[in-house]
Amino acid sequence: MKRQLVVTGLAALLVSVLLSGCNQVDRTLSPEERKFVGTWVTDDQIAWEDLGDTLVFFSDGTVTFQSDVRGTFEVDAGNYLIVHMPLDGMQTQHLFDYEFTENNTILRLQYQATGRLYRYTRELHIVFV
Repeated sequence: MKRQLVVTGLAALLVSVLLSGCNQVDRTLSPEERKFVGTWVTDDQIAWEDLGDTLVFFSDGTVTFQSDVRGTFEVDAGNYLIVHMPLDGMQTQHLFDYEFTENNTILRLQYQATGRLYRYTRELHIVFV
């Protein structure tokens, strides 16, 4: 009886340890979503004021706006960029039309709520050898 209790306790401990990481989101980006990954910069005043001079899209599906506003992003079947981000303690959803040009080095975003158009350029990292 005591042995059965120990085995049951160990099994419960093992299951709880294995399941402890299940609340973390580990999402694989689609090929279209992977086009966004990287750092994008703008010198456009309106884009800078609304979204920030730098957007950073990460391979884990997160995005940073205005240097400190962090959210998540996805591309839906209609090829709209959907950004989820906190605003005043609530999770908000923002919808953008998007277009990549010049071999995926220019990103144009049009915010559906206002119709404003933003243009960002992929920041290239040059490595000297």
